[in-house]
Amino acid sequence: MLPSFPNIIKSLLKRLSPNDYPVLNTRLFFEIWLTFVLDRSLMSMRDLFYQLKHAGISVDI
Repeated sequence: MLPSFPNIIKSLLKRLSPNDYPVLNTRLFFEIWLTFVLDRSLMSMRDLFYQLKHAGISVDI
């Protein structure tokens, strides 16, 4: 299961349009949600937004 997980995620991301909504597109939302679910160091959404801001992704709380 674990070795095929990246392939499953990549196939899901390929299906999502990168430019469907002007503020928060579906692909970015999915990537943010997936990061929050899989990263055990994140304890709150505020931690996630802090990490995204340092990664160069502009997301407003």
